[in-house]
Amino acid sequence: MKAMKRCAKWKAAVGIILTTMLTLMVLTIIYWLFVEPQIKTNFNQILVMMGMIYGGMYLHRLLIRRYTCWWNVWEEDEKENEN
Repeated sequence: MKAMKRCAKWKAAVGIILTTMLTLMVLTIIYWLFVEPQIKTNFNQILVMMGMIYGGMYLHRLLIRRYTCWWNVWEEDEKENEN
């Protein structure tokens, strides 16, 4: 039973990491193709990129929690430790 939970945790961790990397790659491509050419100063480019990363990661977290069971695998273990 514990081996299955450990395997499920590894699968969940790999899924979260891979989707995070994919999200960051898509955000970077969108930024470099569409946003960056329209911004004049370096300071504004940094602010916009930070905003895109923060917003993209927040959206990623919301979607992963809603449409996958990966977060549930991690939360189940925390709930068992509380009891």
